Amino acid sequence: MSCQRCGAETVAFRVPTTLREHLPDDRPGAELCTRCLAVAPVDDPPEDYPDFREQVSGAFPRNDEAGVALACLLALLESLVLYREEVAAVATYAETHGADTLMFLERVASDDSLDPYFDVGRRARQLEQFI
Repeated sequence: MSCQRCGAETVAFRVPTTLREHLPDDRPGAELCTRCLAVAPVDDPPEDYPDFREQVSGAFPRNDEAGVALACLLALLESLVLYREEVAAVATYAETHGADTLMFLERVASDDSLDPYFDVGRRARQLEQFI
């Protein structure tokens, strides 16, 4: 599949039920762009989680659940004001599974292979204020 924003390759993944309730779309899966980090819902995700570290960025943690949570978090960062509670819930889920959300965003910001569609540094500062 390819990204609707930038045309780059995407990585599809299954969204755990626990996280699905916090996302703007309740479909069972999503796809993450390997370049701009846009997230879009999908109806038929694969059963196995992708290796986000290999396929997207080394900024992702090795833990599958934490990686999926951070990918889901990227879907919410475009509108922190609108999704404030959801962002906090997904970030908490990621952190309970071993991820450091703010460190992840710092690593994303410094990864030259990525070209995020949003200002990662600005979002990290805003996120820090309410998690």
